[in-house]
Amino acid sequence: MKKLLALLLVAILSVSFVFAQGGQEKSEATDPVLSAIEKAQKMSLSELEAAAEEEFKAAGVTFSARGVTSGLKKVLASFQEKYPWFQYEKFSSSKDNALYTELTTALGQDQYVADIAMVQDGSSLKTELIDTGYVYNYVPSSFEIDPADADPLTALYVNKNFFWNVSGEYDKSYIQNVWQLTGNDGVSLKGVKQLSFQNPANEKVNMSFLIMLTSPDACEKLSKAYKSYFGSDYAGNDGYTNIGYKFITEFVKNVTTWHSSDTTAVKNMVSMTTGQVVYGPLNKVKDYPTTNDYHKDLAISGWNTSLEGFDSYFYKMWIMIPKTTKLPYTACLFLEYFFTPEGFTSGWDTEGYYSINPAVPVPEGDHTLTEWKTNSIIEDIDYIDSVYKDASAYIRSLVTV
Repeated sequence: MKKLLALLLVAILSVSFVFAQGGQEKSEATDPVLSAIEKAQKMSLSELEAAAEEEFKAAGVTFSARGVTSGLKKVLASFQEKYPWFQYEKFSSSKDNALYTELTTALGQDQYVADIAMVQDGSSLKTELIDTGYVYNYVPSSFEIDPADADPLTALYVNKNFFWNVSGEYDKSYIQNVWQLTGNDGVSLKGVKQLSFQNPANEKVNMSFLIMLTSPDACEKLSKAYKSYFGSDYAGNDGYTNIGYKFITEFVKNVTTWHSSDTTAVKNMVSMTTGQVVYGPLNKVKDYPTTNDYHKDLAISGWNTSLEGFDSYFYKMWIMIPKTTKLPYTACLFLEYFFTPEGFTSGWDTEGYYSINPAVPVPEGDHTLTEWKTNSIIEDIDYIDSVYKDASAYIRSLVTV
């Protein structure tokens, strides 16, 4: 009797497993968005163009995009010029928190919200959109993509740098080593005492920057710069988890101005001629007062001068397809166009924006993404996610404003 019951139990469990597996396969097979993306991934460009146009005309709806950058609006307009059958809803950029709230609220209820979403802040992307299965990935096939940028798909890179005005008493040699930014004097160089930085508790990119400074690669860069600056190796045994934590502690404590807007801070540099240093995005030079020439006025780390340690922090924006899109083929075609020189430069054609497609040119006088990366800290969402809870709490404890 016991043997019969055991055999019956095995049979029931086997049948249950088969039905469970069949249900999962059916779910994947009946997801029209995922199915369309997988098919699009195998199409030629002409096939994808035909599928997108047929889909768009049959759907009778307009394309909708959400994103944190106004450049996306220009790419949408350029895409429409190339494909006259394409129509899109009026676009306006959103702030990080508002965009994530809008996306997760709608997608969490399986409601339509957009056909394309362009976001930044890797920690939020991973926990709120990727881990939840709210967005799908499509990889353009028109050029070779670095695996680190393929999944999730990197839309573009943006860098933040250190600025100071050289039209007054200080020249480009004012800062030569990142340890000067801690305020401490070195063997031959003096610490900087006027540092302006946006509060990392509110500015997520700055939080990610500080967290990335605790990563192994950053610690290696900081250790070499430390020895050059102080004349000896970093000994440790001072209570810090690693040299990155030592740097961010002293860096944050050395901040004298907590500016609320990077744009305003860079604009105000026109009159900051007595040694003030601002940390902000290179792309903000487009907002520098036209009465002056930023090429002559400003020293910008990595752009026209170099620092021991690192010159800039590169963060990413990602572009994904929401799971409830009504136009998956059109979204895939848009992504193919987005990364072409024509598509990308219609949205971003000034310093400080970099495409993952090496065929996209950079503005005259700027450096290529490959050149920039040699002395920059690069956002790594997996590392940030792995230490975020403790690292971000520690950083918030340092900020006294």
